[in-house]
Amino acid sequence: MDQETELLVEAITSLKSEPNYFKDYVFPIASAFFTSILGASIAYFTLRHQEGVQIEKEKMDATNKWTLNAEEARSTLFAVKGNYHGELNENPFQRIISIPSILFKAKPLTEDFQGLSFIVPVRDDTKDEIPKWSQIPRVRAMVSNYNYLIELWEQRNTLNEQFKSRVFDVHGDNARMTLSKDDVIQAVGQAFLATFTDLNERVISLTDDIIIELDNFLIEFPKYAKSKIQTKRLKHYGSVLMHSNNENPLILELLKKSPDPDFKILSEIIGESEEAIRQRHATGY
Repeated sequence: MDQETELLVEAITSLKSEPNYFKDYVFPIASAFFTSILGASIAYFTLRHQEGVQIEKEKMDATNKWTLNAEEARSTLFAVKGNYHGELNENPFQRIISIPSILFKAKPLTEDFQGLSFIVPVRDDTKDEIPKWSQIPRVRAMVSNYNYLIELWEQRNTLNEQFKSRVFDVHGDNARMTLSKDDVIQAVGQAFLATFTDLNERVISLTDDIIIELDNFLIEFPKYAKSKIQTKRLKHYGSVLMHSNNENPLILELLKKSPDPDFKILSEIIGESEEAIRQRHATGY
């Protein structure tokens, strides 16, 4: 082998590196392992973030749904009360005649409270006083009473038509004049008059109280629910619907309660003590 060939062989030999087991074997395996761990971690935290955002969206959707439903229910009762507000005095007979049969179409509020679980305070949130609208039973009571009230108004409409028909059948055109208690009893009977009068007072009282309860819900519930939502996560999604009466004179007028009836006359008509009637008509609001 000539000198040039030897030099070429030595040069090629010198290019061959010494075996490096970490570089050749351990590093590729470790690199693949850590790459897999990193990918899995990114996927995990991305999924957790998306799940967190979805949970906050569901909270906001539930809050806005209940706010809109309460607004619709309050508007329905405003429309009903607008037919007689300002027209009632203390006389139970006048209160019957002053309220016409009211045609309205109202759907019951859906009693689906699963989406409201987030409003229940956790132990760390509990203070000396539990927020009124953090209590799902309170929301359930409002919804149940509203749905019950809608049924009562439908019953009241039915009895009112029967009342007018019987009175006109007996007294004719004189029915348009002020009739005495005896005149009314002659036309409809004591039992019917007692039932109708009691129902009439019940719907008047309950309408006032449910309107006030719905109004309080509209003002206070969104503010409380918002405190339980991480709104920073939902900058590009929407916002919690807040409510204000804005000193609207019509709304403020309809929020005023109707005058109480003369319970002495009411007691004579229904045949119960004044205290018993008061207790039965008390709504707890």
